[in-house]
Amino acid sequence: MSSKDLELLKKFFAQNYGVKFIRLHWVDYSGVLRTRIIPRARSIRLAAGSDTYHLAQNCMICPISTSPRCFPLEVEDWTLYPDWTSLMLCDFAPTHASVMCATGHNGTTTRNPNPEHLARCPRTLLQTVLHNFYADYPRFQDGLLLGFEIEFVLLDESSNLASSLDRMVGYSLTAGIRAENLAILEEIVTALEFAGVEIYHLHTETTDQLEIALSPMAPVRAVDALMMAQETIRTICIRHGRRACMAPRPTLLSSGPLNGCHVHLSLNPASSPNSLMNVTEEGQIMEDQEEQANSADYASFLSGILRKTKALCAFGLANYDSYCRVLGDCAGEWIGWGTHNREFPVRGMRPNRWEIRCLDTTANVYLFVAALVASGMDGMKQTTPLTITDCPLAPQLYSPEEAERRLREYGITERMPKSLEVALKCVQEDEELRGWVGEELFAQYRRVKDIEIQHFSGMSDEARRQKFLDYF
Repeated sequence: MSSKDLELLKKFFAQNYGVKFIRLHWVDYSGVLRTRIIPRARSIRLAAGSDTYHLAQNCMICPISTSPRCFPLEVEDWTLYPDWTSLMLCDFAPTHASVMCATGHNGTTTRNPNPEHLARCPRTLLQTVLHNFYADYPRFQDGLLLGFEIEFVLLDESSNLASSLDRMVGYSLTAGIRAENLAILEEIVTALEFAGVEIYHLHTETTDQLEIALSPMAPVRAVDALMMAQETIRTICIRHGRRACMAPRPTLLSSGPLNGCHVHLSLNPASSPNSLMNVTEEGQIMEDQEEQANSADYASFLSGILRKTKALCAFGLANYDSYCRVLGDCAGEWIGWGTHNREFPVRGMRPNRWEIRCLDTTANVYLFVAALVASGMDGMKQTTPLTITDCPLAPQLYSPEEAERRLREYGITERMPKSLEVALKCVQEDEELRGWVGEELFAQYRRVKDIEIQHFSGMSDEARRQKFLDYF
């Protein structure tokens, strides 16, 4: 910790005198937001570097399928390192503020983290990937933005869909947000805005399902805001006698809603002086060249993502039930993209903006975004051509044979993985991606996921659903 950390924290307390407690947050390999609460005095000692916060093995490697039982292969001593720049006020708990933490794995106890010490931390990995991206492409320093969509359903205390006279019955209807549901949503939005998280919009998504979308932010800040938003939604709903369930499969109804957590990613280059004042023919030529270079980068970035989509699913569709969403109008069945086409894992919005749909709330989103950006960056470095073209088709409208034939015309030949086991195998066979993520981190992540697959595959659908409800 540095003197800047202490100065920042003291300034925060001076401006927010009512804050008495700090929530230390981190996200484990199963995508679970974990929390330790400390009083104000200890947070100051942590920021000053005169105290250290240690955790045991179940802080990162505890499979949700067997929790609280976990399976360490070595001494698991971890240290939390708060990022005091991530402080946010918790309006739902007025005397609390939260801070996101890096997780350092200690072979031996140390107070000074080094790269190896933090090699298993997903949040640190994302920061490292972004540092490298901005170093290679400085014009995107402030222009790589993410905005998340949070889909959820409301359940009662029996884990059934909450009944209401004002039922959600379809997409973007006022039915479902006229009475108590509206009051809950307004309370959530107010709390998030108090925390500094801007809301893009909210609406009914489908029958019995709501969506809250967050405004675009810089990547680390965006994922931090997503964690705060999910916790705020859960807390406020439970106070109204409802459970906000974000699990991919919240009910076992054949026509029931499926929850995703799609992310919109955009690349926005800094404005060139030439674009501000093109008073000469030379200036116009330079601007045209810059636009061409940017367009080529956008295409290569997208190509890099599509090339790694199968393996990226291991981090985005990160648990056993995630693959119920490998369908049209969800995460997609084929690896492709199309402008405003929701039938694929990537929906094109503009040449420099895409909706990535192969993501749900079981993911460690720091890890997923790190792998996503690394894939896109590699596409830019290699100037990978975009061989999969903009597809307007809906494959589900055709027979499997006809869909395959038609999609081939757009360069779409590969199907999405149908299980986490298959997706993990894709990462295992992808030395490049493992190198970006780090062998140490992936080895621990893979071990947790293998245990979850083993145990979840032996459970009944309802027993597995109940496990997911406990966490998501």
